[in-house]
Amino acid sequence: MPYGPMGYPMGPTPYNGPMPGPYPGPVVVPSHPGGGGGGGSTGVGSWTRAMLPAVGRAAFGPWGAVGGAVVAAATQIPAEIRSQRDKNAFYQSIEGGDNVSGFGERFSEEVYRWSTPMVFSEEEARKAFKGVTKLGYNSKAEGGTGRQEVLDFLYHGKTRRGQTVDEGLQQLQVNSKNALGSLNDLNDALNAVSDSAGEAGINAQMARAEFTQLMDKAVKSGYGSEAASAAALEQQTKNSYGRAFQDVDVSDRLAMSQAYMVASLSGISVSDYLTAGVTARGQAEGVRDKAARQSVMKPGMEEWIKDQVAKSGGAGNLSEPVVTQIVEEMLRRFYPNDAFALSAVVGRLTGQRNLDPVTAGMWLVQQYNDKGAAAESKELSAADKKRQKEASKKNAVVENIGDGLRVRGNTIAGREKGGLRHLDEGTPWYHFGFSKTSAVHAYEDWHEKTEDEDPVVYNLLNKIKDDDGTKVAVSTKDGKRVVSLADAIKRHRNELASGKAIILEEKGGKGQSVADLLGEENVDPLRDFSKEAKAKEKAGETYASWEKDHTVKDKKGREKLEISLTAEARRLLTVMDSTGVSGASATATPPLSPYAENPSYQE
Repeated sequence: MPYGPMGYPMGPTPYNGPMPGPYPGPVVVPSHPGGGGGGGSTGVGSWTRAMLPAVGRAAFGPWGAVGGAVVAAATQIPAEIRSQRDKNAFYQSIEGGDNVSGFGERFSEEVYRWSTPMVFSEEEARKAFKGVTKLGYNSKAEGGTGRQEVLDFLYHGKTRRGQTVDEGLQQLQVNSKNALGSLNDLNDALNAVSDSAGEAGINAQMARAEFTQLMDKAVKSGYGSEAASAAALEQQTKNSYGRAFQDVDVSDRLAMSQAYMVASLSGISVSDYLTAGVTARGQAEGVRDKAARQSVMKPGMEEWIKDQVAKSGGAGNLSEPVVTQIVEEMLRRFYPNDAFALSAVVGRLTGQRNLDPVTAGMWLVQQYNDKGAAAESKELSAADKKRQKEASKKNAVVENIGDGLRVRGNTIAGREKGGLRHLDEGTPWYHFGFSKTSAVHAYEDWHEKTEDEDPVVYNLLNKIKDDDGTKVAVSTKDGKRVVSLADAIKRHRNELASGKAIILEEKGGKGQSVADLLGEENVDPLRDFSKEAKAKEKAGETYASWEKDHTVKDKKGREKLEISLTAEARRLLTVMDSTGVSGASATATPPLSPYAENPSYQE
């Protein structure tokens, strides 16, 4: 083996480090020290400690053995105390506070461990609890997403997608960097990515890992609350192209340079593009992709591709092997000597790296096979509309429900409702059945007048803990207005049922949409509340006034809202117009990206 000038061997040496790859490893939650109890740290070795009873018996008889056992036990007390302090210190190092405060977190950890035995092992439950705490979802954090919501995300990630705790923590690590990130959006995106990967015969775990990287890119590029949906669109589009595209890197499609190109070609501002919904974004990307494919077309080439697609079964029906056969013939006919120029141009214009001539040609042919960003966004939009229709049908107003058919168990007019409770259950026990809240009275008055039942509002009344202490932000002719829950039921019941009204819980310390509170599957997203939104409202106060009255200063003297707002609540309060028609927010002018590094940012 040759040696260098300093005497070190210059030949190849075995590499034992981590293997290179496009994805970082999972979040590793370090185990706390002290778990073993203290070992030989007392100054008395374990062998010596074990022999003390025998030595005592030999020297002093039976009582000597007892004394030796007492001494042996006493030597472990300091180590056990240190062990307990070390276990507390894990949480203290993350959350601050004194060592005693760690006991409460350890108790919560044990409670969570015992609550999930059918899904998580003890090790998985502890890793989940410690992992989300380390990411900042702890008992001391003010506002924002709660720890239980994040733990539920990990729990359902395993039951719905079969993903590991480490996968979920990696996803949460990226999502936690985005102040506007929604766990509901993230969960929906991951489900869609997993399903599309399975349909394409691609490893779903690898697809989720790629999605996580794309979401990180979207967060850093200023996509804000749309980061998860933007990443999902790119990953699902890539999945639709088939297994041949597994090594293609599409992260540049979420770069700011691509955002400028797409916005320019589509005739919209960069901020409009970044905050657009998945349908509008897909259509805009379709314009860019169309310009890219036109730039590499040679005379007669487009007609030839269309003809081959038609002969092979028509658009949308071509399998990956058939597409590959068409591409190979296309390269022989139209790019016999400059195939690499095709991959270079397509990759540059569309933000795709690692393209070779075959994969570049496959991307080109797939555009005529009803694949690509525009086609994928249409499918996503159709799937979303289907979910909305199903939810609306399930949660629509049930007509002609007389008192004899009122809820007294688990059904509304024969339809399962999952154990609904009596409306007056939230009142003090000594008023049970006699003194109802004003919100319940408002709902009962509507029921008696119409003999109808509104499952969404009914569920909402049972969900909210303090009916009369809860305020609701609703849409009016003059903008958002904050009214009591009772007034909202009287004059904005349909907006409540649509899931788009904002619940401002005074005692709960959180502002969230009705859909956030009940779950998107438990609201009527297509409920029309346009008449309510176009009417004047005299009760309550403007949202601006309410916000001013509920703004406080934190410990550093900075102003902040005294309750936290979910990403969806903030979006509805700032984006949605007053038309009251489902989807109106998509046509309203979106706010500028809140990220200062975004060139469209303005004070």
